Amino acid sequence: MRRKPVVWMTIAAILAGALTAPSAAGEPNNPGSRPPYPVSYLFNDAVDAEADHPGAAPLGANDWTCKPSALHPNPIVLVHGGPETVRLDWGALSPLLANNGYCVYSLTYGSIPGMPAPLGALGGLLPIEQSAQQVRDFIIKVRAATGAQSVDIVAHSEGSLVTDYYAKFLGGANKIDRFISIGPGWNGTNSLGFAALFAALAARLRLTPALGAVVDPVCAACLQIQTGSEFLRKLSASGPTVPGVTYTNIVTSHDEFVVPYTSGIVQSPSVTNHVVQDYCPGDLTDHLLLPYDKVVAQLVLNALDPSTAAYPTCISTPPNS
Repeated sequence: MRRKPVVWMTIAAILAGALTAPSAAGEPNNPGSRPPYPVSYLFNDAVDAEADHPGAAPLGANDWTCKPSALHPNPIVLVHGGPETVRLDWGALSPLLANNGYCVYSLTYGSIPGMPAPLGALGGLLPIEQSAQQVRDFIIKVRAATGAQSVDIVAHSEGSLVTDYYAKFLGGANKIDRFISIGPGWNGTNSLGFAALFAALAARLRLTPALGAVVDPVCAACLQIQTGSEFLRKLSASGPTVPGVTYTNIVTSHDEFVVPYTSGIVQSPSVTNHVVQDYCPGDLTDHLLLPYDKVVAQLVLNALDPSTAAYPTCISTPPNS
């Protein structure tokens, strides 16, 4: 099948419309009497929400009164990619996880201090070491609020490397139970297409090209995630995993920013690897749209609660037509 350019893939996703949310156990497990949050897999809905409330948490996240249940004792911490915003990355998965009975928390890490809105909402720009410290501090707050000993992490793209640094160098190894990575680049990327990534985000946030250009030179993390970087050599020196953590990697063969996409696959007894196209061969989902893919959503639910795992429904995102 001839691969579609990412621009057309994104347009197709926007035109696709909202899809119903998968559930790992039939009807959503809603805490108390709260009605379920609406879950939209239409990326443009997240763009509109971001434009209305720059930097705000997505639906379902950051209820600091939430107490984990016996069924789901670990709070979920969502760690976005970069350069991204927390609502753009988690507009679908955050309400989905909350509807399934999880206490969900998300933060914006690595934003540039003093940057005005809406650019100030972009995260993942600072050196990954600094971003990992912010994630560490946020998890301390989550554990204190919920009383949980451990958290489960769902990370996208650069967020996986930020979390890995936290686990290996900032005392996070014994604070993480399950670590689910969406579109990670454990061995880095050979893609230099970050200018295109900034341009795509600027367009989606309805920024002018001039504003998008302001961010481009200040992405310290962009060089750190390149294959062979000093940062990645340090990160991998002790091996791909840490003891006691259960890992899940979810990748797409149409990833245009993690090149090759197999950089997100790790062979280890504690790691389960999934390729979206193994479940849905016609799925053209790219890197940025992975958190809005229904196959990915079901695989995340399965990894968080294997006892109620369901086989993902093949719904191509974006559509092939």
